[in-house]
Amino acid sequence: MMFRTILLAMFLGCPVCEIDSAVKCFAQIEDRPSSSETASPRSGNSVLRPHVGIERAYSQLRFNRPIYLTGAGDGSGRVFVVEQGGIVRWFSQNEQIPTSRVFLDISDRVSRRGNEEGLIGFAFHPEFKTNGQLFCHYSSDSARTGAKQVASNVISRFKISENPNLVDPDSEEVLLTIPQPFENHNGGAMAFGKDGFLYFSLGDGGYKDDPLGNGQNLKTMLGGINRIDVDSKSAEKSYGIPNDNPFLETAGAAPELYASGLRNVWRFSFDRKTGDLWAADVGQARTEEVNVIKKGGNYGWNRFEAKDDFELSTAMASEPHELPVATYGHEWGGSITGGNVYRGDRFPELQGAYFFGDYMTGNLWKTTKHTRGGYTTSLARRTGRSIASFGEDDDGEVFLLSFDGGIYRIIATSIAENTFADWPRLLSETGLFASMETKQPAEDLIPYEVNAPFWSDNAEKSRFIQLPEGGQLGYRESGSWDVPVGATVVKNFQLPVGRKLKMFETRLIKRTLGGWEAATYVWDKKGNDAELLTGGKQFEYRDSSTVYSWHAPSASECASCHVDSAGYVLGLSTGQLNRKTKSGTHQISEWLKRGVLSAPKDIQWNKKARFCSPYDEKFPLEERSRVWLDVNCAMCHRPNGLGNATIDLRFETPLAKTKTIDVRPSQGDLGMAGAKLIASGKPSQSLLIRRVETLGQGRMPGIGTNRIDVEAVELLTEWIKQMAVEQSPSNPTLNQ
Repeated sequence: MMFRTILLAMFLGCPVCEIDSAVKCFAQIEDRPSSSETASPRSGNSVLRPHVGIERAYSQLRFNRPIYLTGAGDGSGRVFVVEQGGIVRWFSQNEQIPTSRVFLDISDRVSRRGNEEGLIGFAFHPEFKTNGQLFCHYSSDSARTGAKQVASNVISRFKISENPNLVDPDSEEVLLTIPQPFENHNGGAMAFGKDGFLYFSLGDGGYKDDPLGNGQNLKTMLGGINRIDVDSKSAEKSYGIPNDNPFLETAGAAPELYASGLRNVWRFSFDRKTGDLWAADVGQARTEEVNVIKKGGNYGWNRFEAKDDFELSTAMASEPHELPVATYGHEWGGSITGGNVYRGDRFPELQGAYFFGDYMTGNLWKTTKHTRGGYTTSLARRTGRSIASFGEDDDGEVFLLSFDGGIYRIIATSIAENTFADWPRLLSETGLFASMETKQPAEDLIPYEVNAPFWSDNAEKSRFIQLPEGGQLGYRESGSWDVPVGATVVKNFQLPVGRKLKMFETRLIKRTLGGWEAATYVWDKKGNDAELLTGGKQFEYRDSSTVYSWHAPSASECASCHVDSAGYVLGLSTGQLNRKTKSGTHQISEWLKRGVLSAPKDIQWNKKARFCSPYDEKFPLEERSRVWLDVNCAMCHRPNGLGNATIDLRFETPLAKTKTIDVRPSQGDLGMAGAKLIASGKPSQSLLIRRVETLGQGRMPGIGTNRIDVEAVELLTEWIKQMAVEQSPSNPTLNQ
């Protein structure tokens, strides 16, 4: 049976996990059908909609790094979208073709030096309709400690101007300025509770491991969720302290502190019906977590990461350690994005479900609180989006925000094709191989070769694409080519064992109606067949006298590289495919003749982009180095990419605009004194080299490699050595 005929209509989720009062975490989850999922019919409609989907909302609109969506609660029908750069835009949900307009612009005072910095929180006063007040949480680099300029988080009040659709930026009243030790872990969320008080989150101060111990330090607002009264003032403060804040009687404690022991709550929200405060805390080494916040609760960081030990020497500031209501391990993602509890009317099936996501993998999860106590959590779907935030409008409808600039509505659906592809258990059942014994691919698989392979621990790789009947690839001058729905990309991995190459893995990525789905099949020891991997797997193999580790990625790990901002399929681009194959034919010209590619037939390929091999010394050092960085790093490090650092490592970006040359790191320096991302002429001070030549935490590329690309380290070292010459006034290379 050919793989393209496999039915896509099966729902593939994970076992529903019942979490009792002891809170059982679900770090080990399998991607398989769940019989525990139930659905309710929509009122007046007998059609069951057991699946969760997303649909593009307000498709005419696109935003620049949207990080929050909200209504004003004033009955105006306006929807507001916050952009990280410092602009808030609004549009009317009642317009047939909505147009976004600027509501507030404070980009002149917002710092975007670090990737996590910016306008990161926004809230309307509960009485906004009558008092015109709103509040912002943003990063600033203008604060000073003595003669030293320091980064800080700012909480400010603004007021509407005479024009109800425009905020007066000069009306700013700064309520708090909190020094920020590093440029990451800024927290960001802010919202008013049912009690009328303003809540806001602050990260632990940044870097990694909570080096300053802020998570268990009640003297600081960092590493916690804080609560203030913006409608009153107390001694020496431009705001009041609620008289039931939990640490008012604790000597030296920050009076604003509401809950502690949190690493970096990027997004929290209140359930508009129950008032419960749901917060998603970004993990570090192993686990992402969701907490329902209690007043005075200590959520454990950095003594604990979720429910697991992290730093045994840390003393808890208060007891007990509150356990999360849901977790997932890093085989499922790497950066949790908190969401909202659905309280809209359009989809009764979703009532009471808390939706949250993962920025790295695009996984969308839902957790439901039971009236009897405990929680049920399940993987709702893979979205294929870089889930940056969530929000709800005044009707309680929940939206997902992606750094592709789009707004996506969360919906209940009966269409399984909007959720998951149905992967068979055995690779032999896919029909992708004519012979499992000889590993001969099926006749309709089209082989292809690339100019610059991604580093995969020295594995030999073969690549194929299977197109649906009548389907064609769509040529693009730059970026990834267009791939039709139903196409499957296949990559085999062979590793040297003794004197032979042995097939270890076959990875698939398929274009579905809902986006892209990945799967990893691991071959058995005899090489007779391969079985679908339900999570990441680490194993060892021997080459001569050396034992190596090999990591087979889970589908979620695959999704952290195959992302929307990079075009999903990383090797199908002009720069990679523009080449002669081993048989001597020009690959793209051959595809045009066969009718599997839609492109102008008169293209002169010798004038089009063509990547060189990074290891071919007949090409210039800079060209080879930039190609290596594009192939191995730029899927994340690009505009709106998943990388935390605000750098752009695409080959076509002029070096001076990559934001790497003599720039100090914002995401840690791995202990290098005076480190720069790329220190011109000084490889020993270049963090780029350290990240490529290290294994473990801080390594780049971060997923799926257990061996150092020694040739790449040598290449990048020689390139950086020459930079001192290249940057001289007589050489304009960096001024392109």
